[in-house]
Formats: sequence, structure tokens, C-alpha cells
Amino acid sequence: MDRWFDPFEELRGLQERMYRIFKEIEPSFVERKMLPATGGELATVEPFVDVIDKGDKVVVAADIPGVEKEDLSVNISGDRLEVSAERKKEAEEKKEGYIRRDRTYTSYYRAIPLPAEVDADKVDATFENGVLEITMPKIQVPEKKKIEIK
Repeated sequence: MDRWFDPFEELRGLQERMYRIFKEIEPSFVERKMLPATGGELATVEPFVDVIDKGDKVVVAADIPGVEKEDLSVNISGDRLEVSAERKKEAEEKKEGYIRRDRTYTSYYRAIPLPAEVDADKVDATFENGVLEITMPKIQVPEKKKIEIK
């Protein structure tokens, strides 16, 4: 056997076929890769998120482990929240007769549709223990006013 055995190869192919089927059925289906990437493959990971509607505000919690606060980016564009981050890690081990260098790179990106219009000027974001929490106050829409027709 000339090739290194990858136990996830068949599962990865099945996963890709399933994503294509789901995207045909529901175009807004969001792809999330659950299996590890193959060697040398640079993958963008979609962080797991919770979107919570708390009446007067929307709270989004995103799991982004191993990232420093300085490497995070949060943007609001219309009715979408975009969260992105990069994690780079280099390790080097020198022993007699060899040097081993490992480099890993992970990119995170997720565009999240918001359930309501929010005030982008009053957004509060915190990052602690790998969890990014974004609190966004909703814009108060005036109640309908009935107009009398003369």
C-alpha cells in the first residue's frame, strides 16, 4: 500500500455528499465540517453559536477555543453579524539528530442572520474562556398608529 491510511476518508466523502443534498433541498443550509481536515488542508471552521432573543436585546454566544482576543473580529452588516478569527501556532523541538517543527493554522468564520434589527452603535462584546458573547440592543420599532381617513 503506497498511501497512508485515513480512517475518515470514506466518512468525509459521505459528509460532502450529504451537504450537497441538503443544500439542494434548503439553499440556506449552513455547512459545518465535523470531521478533521486531511493533512496540509487549510480549513475554515464555523464556530458553534447560540442566538438568544431576550425581548429588548439579542445575545449571540460563539465558541471559539484557543483564540486570543486580539485575533477576533466582529462586524454587523445590515441584518447579519459576522464573526471571524485566526489561530496560528508554531512549535519547534530540537533534539540530537533531528529538529521537528509543527505549524497549525485555523480560520474561523460565521455569518449569523439576526432575528431583529439591532442598534450597531450600542453593541457590547466580551470574550472569556473561549466564548465570545455579543449583546445587541434591538431598535425599538414604533407601534402602528391608525390614521383616520377624512
